[in-house]
Amino acid sequence: MTRRLERVGHEVVSRTVERVLNSTANAALPTVRPEVLAFHDRATVVDLLVGSAVFRREFVTRQPGGHADIPRMLESGVDLIGLTIATRHPDLRGTLSTPQFRALGFPMSRLHTNMAIAGAVARRIRRWERESGGRLRVIDAADEFGRLAHGGDPTNQDGLAGHGILHAFLGVQGGHVLDGDARNVEPLHALGVRMLALAHVMDNDVVGSNTGRRRGGLSGLGREVVVECERVGIVVDLAHMSSAGIRDTVPVLRRPFLLSHTGFSELSGRASRWRRYSPANRNVSTDDALLVADAGGVIGIVLSTMLLGGADLATVVRTFRWAVETLGPEHVAIGSDFDGGLQTPFDARGLPALTQALLGDGMSHATVEGILGRNALRALTAVGR
Repeated sequence: MTRRLERVGHEVVSRTVERVLNSTANAALPTVRPEVLAFHDRATVVDLLVGSAVFRREFVTRQPGGHADIPRMLESGVDLIGLTIATRHPDLRGTLSTPQFRALGFPMSRLHTNMAIAGAVARRIRRWERESGGRLRVIDAADEFGRLAHGGDPTNQDGLAGHGILHAFLGVQGGHVLDGDARNVEPLHALGVRMLALAHVMDNDVVGSNTGRRRGGLSGLGREVVVECERVGIVVDLAHMSSAGIRDTVPVLRRPFLLSHTGFSELSGRASRWRRYSPANRNVSTDDALLVADAGGVIGIVLSTMLLGGADLATVVRTFRWAVETLGPEHVAIGSDFDGGLQTPFDARGLPALTQALLGDGMSHATVEGILGRNALRALTAVGR
């Protein structure tokens, strides 16, 4: 009886998260023309950051709410997603705290450290893979990313990307997952993690957050973590990082890197007197975006209506256009943050309409192919090399 009540409680929490946090603005989307659908299906489509693994108990079957699941991703022609793991925060209570993870169905025995939480979420993703009937495949090797970049199924030399298989790699948000020890990078890699955002919504002992209290730079521990990530084969992600942190980290990097999901303060920099998590803080500045691009980084554009400054498709296109014109087309990607506790203009099924809108805005097919996946894969393919 106790387990049954617990399961009911977990479902109530998950449904509440989907209704209150992971909502859509239901932006009006045009019918996608057949020739655009054909182009979209031929392209390798990558979404660098999807948050379903923390907030959702189920991902294999179609869900009534939220932004993403395997059926919707496959319908939208997505080939690869970053399923990201968030853990407890050092100074946050309520959300991303031990009670919240317990309410979302994670056993208390696995919540004693951040590394243990990461392991519990990783096991949830592996369970989804087992239950998917081959429709979800977790990949973690450079040659697998490379084959996907060239249009092949990385787990089957004879298959083609986009033919009923959603590939995924594991990412983590927040260097506090390491529990203050750079030696934990290697066990994190052993879990299958291939992307690590050093920051998340709060400052940690690795680096300051752009929505943190101090917003400091990269610490000595942080430098050790960067070096260790590049040694073992984890792509460093600069998302959520303070401006000082970005300026400190970029010179340390020796391999391709990402800033997985952001908006731009140039376009949406609204401040709030009461909240640190506002577009003015959370979005990256033009100077920092240029620093990332000039160093060869790839920036994923988030689909948060708050961070983009609007809830319609035109606002999304405006953001991509600005990024292409300001940073260069080879530095722009998609990092939706679907199911990441935010409102988006549309759910995963809207991505073909985005492709059509980008082409309709005058972008070349080559530029749109880069945005859809080629640019992101350039960084991911460098894992382990």
